Amino acid sequence: MICSFYSISKFGNISKLRQFLFSFTLALAAPALHASELNIWVMATTEQQQADMKELLRPYLAKNPSLRVNVTVLQWESAWTKITAAAASGQGPDLLELGTTWVAAISSMGALEQITDAQQAKLGGAKAFFPAVWSSTHRYDDQKIYAIPWYAEARAAFYRTDVFKAAGINPRDAFANWGSFKQAMQKINGQVINGKKIAALGYPGKNDLSVVHNLAPWIWNAGGDLLSADKKKSTINSPEALQAINYYTSFAVEGLVPMASLEKDSAQIDTGFFNGQYAVIFTGPWILKPLSTPKSKGGQLESVTANNFSVAPYPAGLKGQQTFFAGSDLAIMKSSKNKEESWKLLSYLVSREAQVNYTKMSWMLPTRIDAAYDPSLMANLHYAEFVGQIKNGRHYPSIAAWGALESVYLKNIGSMFDIVAGVKGKYSSLAIKQALDATAKEANEVLAELQ
Repeated sequence: MICSFYSISKFGNISKLRQFLFSFTLALAAPALHASELNIWVMATTEQQQADMKELLRPYLAKNPSLRVNVTVLQWESAWTKITAAAASGQGPDLLELGTTWVAAISSMGALEQITDAQQAKLGGAKAFFPAVWSSTHRYDDQKIYAIPWYAEARAAFYRTDVFKAAGINPRDAFANWGSFKQAMQKINGQVINGKKIAALGYPGKNDLSVVHNLAPWIWNAGGDLLSADKKKSTINSPEALQAINYYTSFAVEGLVPMASLEKDSAQIDTGFFNGQYAVIFTGPWILKPLSTPKSKGGQLESVTANNFSVAPYPAGLKGQQTFFAGSDLAIMKSSKNKEESWKLLSYLVSREAQVNYTKMSWMLPTRIDAAYDPSLMANLHYAEFVGQIKNGRHYPSIAAWGALESVYLKNIGSMFDIVAGVKGKYSSLAIKQALDATAKEANEVLAELQ
């Protein structure tokens, strides 16, 4: 009766009524095109993160046309504040990226959805991922899993093959141990290549956010650590840590690292290596992108460095040859109203296919072992060299207090470089020890407060 009345009073004939009903049906169907909507927060890892995420999601959204994914890109410098605020308020995204050192803290706030055993099994479980990054998916004292590794970073030595050749140095010998590495750097320092004098080694100082990452491998390889075995005390001032830091800073004190580099951050040191300032730096896989990108259609690489470099491990200390291995995980917020769709999207992003594709965009490492050794990635010689160095990768202890602890280390060790540079007293082993003692004292106060 209603349709009949409507057709007579408004349309006057059946044809117009049918046209109206067809249009009305489309209008009702339109919202169904996005029946589900997810919000995801990710970090600014690539130069065009928003566009890269759109491309990365394209295959998944093509198979799920009723899903809308809203991507918010966070900056690393401010992400911690925004994420902890979301965790405290319960007003956050469905899915979010967390630095691997952040998972323990955010899960301890009760903000993350637990990943069930069945869900883990569908992804291949712990054995499908590199052990170092899998350790970040849960607190060290709690086996409940709250996140899944997405992409990783590690550190290795990048060195100029032409410089080593000119100095008559075998790289295998140079990177064998601390003694041989120091000798190689002494011999290389000041070599002139193509009319340009080159420094032996480049590393950043106090203005770098990766101060702790830069030091950790040296401390581990000396037999030291950043925390005691029970995770309750700082060991940054242990004899082993002091030995490692004295060795590390000696390169700058002896002029093998330019003092000017101590005012720079990691990105500037990477650029310096690319531009031919340093013979050796220790950095991550992201530098492979500019070193592998042709400058022109003719296929010529952009610099002398790009045509003359290779990758080597950290020189072995008395207790090993480990490297720093961390990255980012993906987690579902407990406040999400659509956990099923969130899990499906997370599963896609950590799949072999998506990880391989994201590595090609970002030059970060896959966290899945099968993705890391994918033939399309291993075809790049230098990528294959880099992956060969991460078998001894190590992650920090997964404790809720790590974020606050790292801030203490970052501030105090950063200031320590003023001693190295001679702008805060005279450099000596005693001065470094006093600085580390003060660091440990403040760190222990933070640990006591948060545990």
